Amino acid sequence: MKKYKKTHQRRKKYERAGPRKIRSPGHSKPSFSIARKRAVKALFIAVILCAAAAGFFSIKYLWRVYKQPKTSLSRTQDRVLLPVREPLRTEQEFAALKKEELELADKLMSEFLGNENSLMIMGNVWNRYGDTVKALNFYNRVLEINPKRADVYSVMGEVYLAEGKFEEAIRYWRKALEIQPLLPNVHSNVGHALMILGRRDEAIREFEKDFQITPNSPLTYFLLGQTYLQEKDYSNAKKNYEMAIKINPQHANAYYGLATVCTRLGNRDKAKEYSEMFKKLKSESRKDLKGRKILYDDFVETQKLAALTYYEAGQMYRGAGKLHKAEELLKQAASLDPENVSCLLELASIYQKNNQPFKVLYIFKKISEIEPENAICHFKVGILSFQLKLFDEAEKAFRNVITLAPQQSAAYRELAGLYVKTGKKLPQARQLAEKAVALEASAANYFVLSLACDKNGDTVNALSAIKRAVKLEPENLQYRRFFNLIQQRN
Repeated sequence: MKKYKKTHQRRKKYERAGPRKIRSPGHSKPSFSIARKRAVKALFIAVILCAAAAGFFSIKYLWRVYKQPKTSLSRTQDRVLLPVREPLRTEQEFAALKKEELELADKLMSEFLGNENSLMIMGNVWNRYGDTVKALNFYNRVLEINPKRADVYSVMGEVYLAEGKFEEAIRYWRKALEIQPLLPNVHSNVGHALMILGRRDEAIREFEKDFQITPNSPLTYFLLGQTYLQEKDYSNAKKNYEMAIKINPQHANAYYGLATVCTRLGNRDKAKEYSEMFKKLKSESRKDLKGRKILYDDFVETQKLAALTYYEAGQMYRGAGKLHKAEELLKQAASLDPENVSCLLELASIYQKNNQPFKVLYIFKKISEIEPENAICHFKVGILSFQLKLFDEAEKAFRNVITLAPQQSAAYRELAGLYVKTGKKLPQARQLAEKAVALEASAANYFVLSLACDKNGDTVNALSAIKRAVKLEPENLQYRRFFNLIQQRN
């Protein structure tokens, strides 16, 4: 057992400088690492919907350039006041947060009697705080209600791995894969357990399967490198360590693996180079907080995982239609983990449902500050600002999108439409609309090009462009009306 604990601790260190005391379990909803990936995926879906909606919006909204709108939206209470929570600094604060989490989980079980998600949340809380007996009890209760929960089998596998029960861990992970064959990282977990058991051929096959699901996992490449190193297949070990570093240049242990391989291959110069890089990365990971880093990391991780409890609770109340309570809990989650995009997206969805567009805009601006390279988020900011007649903000947002995603037509079209709507920079409006059409010959793009040409006094090309729009979408009434208007002028 002692030998395993050392091995398992090393696994914890693969991705970070120090070991964690707080466990990171599976979740009734995705964990924040997975939730973040899903949030990005959700944003990609959102931009497709936004692009389609933006085209429709252009049709409806830009058409009103010929009919002045009668009303404007009132910008009141547009800020979202998030509670401010100081980082954990003492064991007393740590204990208080644990108590707070357990009380919330207990309240969920009372208000959502027999609900599998409330049981899962309680299991996760106990698991993180080290009471695996209670955690497993709640996980089994979830499976009694819903035996098809792959995520529950997965987290139970992690619990058994932590206890050194490798065969049991593998058994639960395989059950998870039977239910959900494309579950990320589970093949890698199975491979790691098999590697510890000395079943290296099986481990290699599992790692290869994991690449089919998550092809850019530095941890899986590292573990595969470790397995080949144990097999004394130094060539393949070296390739996999190098891939781990290519994906994550800060992966200190992959450098250590390369140093070991190069030493055994007799390449002392390279071994020295990799060894120095390993020492440098380890030193950098410790220098800021010195002896306090491990404790600090535990506190940071605790806050992030507590945020997940509030996030999942918020989702449950939102699903039950209790939006005010959901908002309150999601705000608490955001205060515990201020840069978590998943919480903010969930808040935005509530404000969208409550018809609070300025608050939705505020949230997406905050996300764009967290992820300044996220073109999709800037696009959403632009669309919302345009709809709310915040034209300067919309212009800036669309310019950001064009810089970040120059091959996407939507931002060119929307910026052109903005200039048409405001009556400024009309020559640029036409250039932008032409660029949009060059990138994507869609009806919406031709419609905006027609508007831009008309505003610049070129009715001939305006007619040509609107003809193309009507041909692409012959049932669109706005296109037909504008086509008739331009025809009358000619």
